[in-house]
Amino acid sequence: MTSSAAAPESARIDGRAARAERTRRSIADALHGLLVEGLDVSARAVAERAQVSLRSVFQHFEDMESVYAEVSRLQETAIRPHLEPIDPSLPLIERIERIVIARDEMFAAIAPVRRAVNTHRTAKTSPFIRSSLLRLHRAQRDQIAATFAAEIGPDERRLLQVDVWLSFETWDQFTRQHGLSRAAARGHLQSLLQSILAT
Repeated sequence: MTSSAAAPESARIDGRAARAERTRRSIADALHGLLVEGLDVSARAVAERAQVSLRSVFQHFEDMESVYAEVSRLQETAIRPHLEPIDPSLPLIERIERIVIARDEMFAAIAPVRRAVNTHRTAKTSPFIRSSLLRLHRAQRDQIAATFAAEIGPDERRLLQVDVWLSFETWDQFTRQHGLSRAAARGHLQSLLQSILAT
């Protein structure tokens, strides 16, 4: 009798937890969408996009900074595979090709939010966004140092050069400002890295 009564209660708790998680995700997705589209990112706008009440936003998140943190967490989870070091025993040309492809795929995924962060005042001043970008930059440098350990070693100047060429800003300049296709941008980046690392 007790166990059969406990089962429905457990199911109700699990159901509430699943609904809460779906609501949190829809709120985070709403903020992400508004950032990408360059629209108002106020709590009211997020609530309307997520089709929840304003009160519901703050039932699931302490404040808007917490929503930014959730967006950052979801993006970091999605791009983590692109930040794995490339096997340093592979030939240099293959390592260059693989890391350029990984960066291109990662930057294409995060480009809308990265560009939006530069235009939205609230996003630019968000401590969570700033700390997320800092973690991303550190992960990118670590990937470079591990992938090209033989070519870079302790040479901070060379590490800095590779870091700049493999940055979002360089990729964005090729693809957005110069209008190159992603394939063309990859070709340029591979050539730049070969000129630095193959000497």
